[in-house]
Amino acid sequence: MRATMVSVLTKRHALAVSAACAAFALLSSTPAHAQQTGGAAPKSGTATDSKKTDKDKAAAPTGSESDQKKAEEQAKKPDEPPADGEKKAEEEEKEAKRAVFVSGDIAFTRVDLGGISDNLAIDKEGANGLLYGFAAGLRLKSLRVGARWRVFDTTEYNMWSVAGTIGYGLPMRPLSPILSANIGYVWDQKIDQGAFSSSLPPGTVLPPNVEIQGLLVGLDLNAAYWITKFLRVGAFIGTDFFFLSRARADLPASIFPVDDVYKNKPLYTETGSGISYTINLGLRGAFDIGF
Repeated sequence: MRATMVSVLTKRHALAVSAACAAFALLSSTPAHAQQTGGAAPKSGTATDSKKTDKDKAAAPTGSESDQKKAEEQAKKPDEPPADGEKKAEEEEKEAKRAVFVSGDIAFTRVDLGGISDNLAIDKEGANGLLYGFAAGLRLKSLRVGARWRVFDTTEYNMWSVAGTIGYGLPMRPLSPILSANIGYVWDQKIDQGAFSSSLPPGTVLPPNVEIQGLLVGLDLNAAYWITKFLRVGAFIGTDFFFLSRARADLPASIFPVDDVYKNKPLYTETGSGISYTINLGLRGAFDIGF
């Protein structure tokens, strides 16, 4: 009887131990399973996020495509007016719309006193020399109005002139063509006696005072280069026409009696006239004072 009870208790004890071990094993396996399950979830989420990122990258334009789209959009937009700063800079680069100008000329000149019509009783009508002069006036945008003084200093005579001048400059930069018209008065400052030597008697000690004067009409074309907004330099070519008249000259003083052949020369007995021309080629510099 006692042996039977011991056997039953032993079996119960063994069952209790087995149940405890099974429970411990079950409790031990649950965290590991939960850990595995929790670790798998993030992996699934990471894969999803990765797929979304790839789609976003595919949908987003690359840097070059973005630049190209921006360029196309800007090309479609109408031209915008320049900013105020740019406008001011452009205005400062241009010359003043109104200015007082001063210019100077120096050139080669060919003067022919009888080139078109000759009744001046001058032997040497054509001569080469130097032209120089000054001009001043008012410039209103492209229009120029002023006065001019010139000297035609040739080998045979020295002619002076004053004239009014009006010109127009084409709105081109930096090289601006300027066409000018001139009208004024011309007179001789000095005529060399070699210019009428055939009318001088032998023994002349004091040549006659031959006076020539008349109307001047001229044109010239200047290629003005704008060095700055107030300084221009350039070549010019032009021509002047003289409508001259000559008064009768007095007989020259001579150490010998003057023969009738010389007394009857047209220089002493008649007035004369002539139409002359000049050809001028040289340089012109001009300075503007804006206001």
